[in-house]
Amino acid sequence: MKADRYEPLFNRAFEAYARHRGFIIDAARASDPRGKPHVERGIQYVRENFFRGEAWLGREHVQCEAIRWCLETAGTRVHGTTRARPLSVFENVERSALQPLLAERYDPPSWSDHTVHPDHSIVVNKGTYSLPTRYIGQRITVESTRALVRFYHEHELIRIRERVPPGGRCIDHDDYPSEKSAYTMRDPERLMRHADAIGAAAGAFVRALLGGPTPWAKLRQAQALLRLAKKYGDQRVNAACERANAFGLYNTKRVEGILLQALEAPTDPTTETASGYTASWATAHPSRSRWTTFGSKAN
Repeated sequence: MKADRYEPLFNRAFEAYARHRGFIIDAARASDPRGKPHVERGIQYVRENFFRGEAWLGREHVQCEAIRWCLETAGTRVHGTTRARPLSVFENVERSALQPLLAERYDPPSWSDHTVHPDHSIVVNKGTYSLPTRYIGQRITVESTRALVRFYHEHELIRIRERVPPGGRCIDHDDYPSEKSAYTMRDPERLMRHADAIGAAAGAFVRALLGGPTPWAKLRQAQALLRLAKKYGDQRVNAACERANAFGLYNTKRVEGILLQALEAPTDPTTETASGYTASWATAHPSRSRWTTFGSKAN
């Protein structure tokens, strides 16, 4: 909170409470005890005429006596400044101006500042949340309540999320670049769909790769295959997968080896020759027939 005669800055929690309840904060001048004498005078009146000399049995006793005192004593007296009875003014003027109290209980927020990590995440109350790439390295102000977490960048609200428990994660996969979103999702079905877009053979290869009882153990290989398609092109990778499928070689390293040695033509394992490629492929590619194995040349 910062005092200023014209534009004071309020405590963020109290300002949020004012917005929640729908009232305006009218700040008094700083270091000016005469700026609000009528407001402060009420505190002295309650202290001297209600609290002083009394002995209370507990909170319920104080509350009961406070209500009785307001209705029978403080509310019926003639006010020294207004020359009117406060209870009469309330009933005739102020009550109709009051707004109904919201049924929802106010959830006090806590505030903290965080820097978005290179992996798009920030940790708030031991829970992890993701933010878009453009905020990496930026300072983010976080407002946390029991139910929600709000994220602000340069005083602008950029994201609202439900609060996760300690150790929980709230990850929006659209926050990541397309080349990283599949990894963040760690979703076999998503990887299979991407492989189908490369070609039928690539889709069959990834389905076989991830078809075992523990598909999570093969996710990195499936992601590596998608990267090979960006490096070598969909057509070559699909052809290499077709060759690997024919021999049951469900290993991305073997597919990469086929691509490195340009052996990705479709083949029938029954026609495989001792030289390491099919006779039909050698006939169609005479310029490459000097290769006798996957890694050596003929003399």
